[in-house]
Amino acid sequence: MKLRNYYLIAISGLILGVSCNSDSKPAKTNQPESSVSANQDRLKGLKKEEDTGNIAAMRAQALSILNYRLKNNPESYAIVEAGVWEYQFVFDGKMSEPGEYDGVWIDFKADFTYEYGENSSVKGSGRYNYHFERGELLMIDNDNSMKPQEWQCKNAGDAMVLIGTHTYQDNSIQMKLVRGDESIRQ
Repeated sequence: MKLRNYYLIAISGLILGVSCNSDSKPAKTNQPESSVSANQDRLKGLKKEEDTGNIAAMRAQALSILNYRLKNNPESYAIVEAGVWEYQFVFDGKMSEPGEYDGVWIDFKADFTYEYGENSSVKGSGRYNYHFERGELLMIDNDNSMKPQEWQCKNAGDAMVLIGTHTYQDNSIQMKLVRGDESIRQ
């Protein structure tokens, strides 16, 4: 009797699992890839418009936190600011190809500013704070359309791993950087 009940429960679970799995498969469309790509670009554009107010609110919150930290604990750390950091790998749902980020760098300065770019061109700048005890790196780009970023920072000599936090929705991103010298910017 117990064995029969076990089989009934197992079969019911199997039927339920199969029925749930069959509903979750995406339907295939016969749209050409260019049409699908155009649709994705359109959705990205709509999302950007929707997020404008959200980005402004996130920036206001992040600037408040940054100013508070700089006022109450204005210490800079060589662990972050010594040298220029070159990106090695970025994982944002998919691992970047080896060499994909050659020449892409970020340079943290002792005055709590940073610049980033590729080879000799500077692509942007902003302000940052590294909280040593928590290992948190808060970055706010000077471009008002860019959302702030917060990273858990893991340092090991001349390597640094940045792990995105949930605070500004970067928790799906990780990256590895290696310390270089100023020649990367030339």
